[in-house]
Amino acid sequence: MNNVMKCQAATINEYFCHHKSLELAEFMSDINMPFDQQDRVLNAIQRLSKPSARKISIILELAGNNTMTEQLLK
Repeated sequence: MNNVMKCQAATINEYFCHHKSLELAEFMSDINMPFDQQDRVLNAIQRLSKPSARKISIILELAGNNTMTEQLLK
């Protein structure tokens, strides 16, 4: 996992934990994340009992790998 993905995960975690949904959606669009991928990532984050930047970075890494997207829903 690279530093860019870690920073993206930290930003997503910050927006998610502070209930800034508009900023979160704009940020994910700004990093050119497709809308269907955004939905899968947000769904996986919402299923976490205690979201963290490390967990979100794992979700982002799995979401980037199309063969692994089904694991996000498990």
